[in-house]
Amino acid sequence: MSQPIQIFAGQHAYEHIAERGLKPEHIRVIMGASGGPKWFVLSNLDRYLVNHWLPSMPDSVELIGSSIGAWRMSAYAGASPLSAIDLLEHEYLHQRYSGKPSIEEVSKSVHDLLDTFMSLDDLNHHHRKKLNIVSARAKGLSRFEPKWIQGVALAGVAFGNAISRRSLPFWFDRVIFHSREASLPVQQWDQFHTRHVELTRHNYRDALLSSGAIPVVIEGVKNPSGAPSGMYRDGGMVDYHFDLPIKPKDGLVLYPHFAPMLKPGWFDKALAWRKVQAQNYSHTVVISPSRAFVESLPYQKIPDRKDFERLDNDTRIKYWLQVVDRNKALTDAFDQWLHSPDMIAAVEPISALAR
Repeated sequence: MSQPIQIFAGQHAYEHIAERGLKPEHIRVIMGASGGPKWFVLSNLDRYLVNHWLPSMPDSVELIGSSIGAWRMSAYAGASPLSAIDLLEHEYLHQRYSGKPSIEEVSKSVHDLLDTFMSLDDLNHHHRKKLNIVSARAKGLSRFEPKWIQGVALAGVAFGNAISRRSLPFWFDRVIFHSREASLPVQQWDQFHTRHVELTRHNYRDALLSSGAIPVVIEGVKNPSGAPSGMYRDGGMVDYHFDLPIKPKDGLVLYPHFAPMLKPGWFDKALAWRKVQAQNYSHTVVISPSRAFVESLPYQKIPDRKDFERLDNDTRIKYWLQVVDRNKALTDAFDQWLHSPDMIAAVEPISALAR
């Protein structure tokens, strides 16, 4: 029978696992990708990690995420991470909308979700778990709210990105809202103009909201406190799965990911030739559901945002609950792998996902 998980490692991480295995104290960074409902294939693995791994990490750990990944990492950073994961899953999963919801309806639902979720965290518990929330500061036409203008802007962004990802900085800056004294081990930033803004009680909610503000679907966030003025949108516009050289000097990056696929940005999803760079993932261990596991799920796929359009509320919620229940198999498989006598035998090179 096929295993429900696949494990990938960059060169340095592969050598580390071969020599020393993988333990909580080896982890210095945890990443969370954009992807909205795709997260429901990982929620029990998140529970396992916050329950069994976070308490055993002796040193300060950096948490970085965009969109739903930022929300997950916010749960990791709080005082009661397990309760926060439970609440985030429940509130996100049970969203209900009219047949064709307006941007205003979706935005209100997301505001209400965050108000409930953020009731568990007030930034006072980030002294050891350093949160880094990625948001995209819109430029050009992409900064305007009218739907038709955003549509024109996104068409231009997609066209330019198909030619070269280096065109994206004309449309977006990367802004990282971070806990005090956070220090991401990024060897060198890429072509995006990257700003760093300290998280405060005045901008925390806006940072999370903007990181998940999907263009045309959710209203952007204007002028977050302490940040450069402008309109802020989904962090996945810049960092969908991340393609940054995150390389801790004395440890590894753990990346629970929803699929055996890595794309730099949101606009790269449909581009088969656009992949992350393997050297950027040299210190990273990726844990994902296997293709066989995904094919065994209802509809032979993991949840995604199109489920809101394809399925009525009751059918969608039932399907997502089934996936959440089934994804416990990933946690069991991960735990078995951690206790196997030959861990490295199950690890695949990151080159299988990258270039």
